[in-house]
Amino acid sequence: MNLANKNIQEALIQLLQEGKQVEVPAHGMSMYPLLKPGDILFVSPQKPEKGDIGVFISQNVLIAHRVYKQENATYYFKGDGLVFADRPVNTTEVIGTVVSRKRHNKDKSCHKGLFWIFKKTMPQLTFITGRLFYYMGRIQLKLFKDV
Repeated sequence: MNLANKNIQEALIQLLQEGKQVEVPAHGMSMYPLLKPGDILFVSPQKPEKGDIGVFISQNVLIAHRVYKQENATYYFKGDGLVFADRPVNTTEVIGTVVSRKRHNKDKSCHKGLFWIFKKTMPQLTFITGRLFYYMGRIQLKLFKDV
């Protein structure tokens, strides 16, 4: 899931690297069903743990995907609504963790409810559920794009 447009990417990266929490509008469906385009994500400048939705830099763009594995200085990410995993990411490119989401003026912590369940189960299930969430997200986007 891309975060924000390219015009503000550098400012967000700098703020996170300075240790500040940022609010970022989400774009894309790669983290469907928990995150959707238009959600506001609160990103803390802390390193994610396995199961967290981590934020990393890829070609000067911020990406928010789930950490399914970490080994030494390498993180492994995959969007819940994607079929394939991202390339391995060096810890120096990992700059934050999504700590909450705002949708329709309602905040949801990433440490409670469905977010907590996904954190605990998705690292093992994401390669099974990815295709299902991918198609469900595309169908919902097509059906409700004008709503």
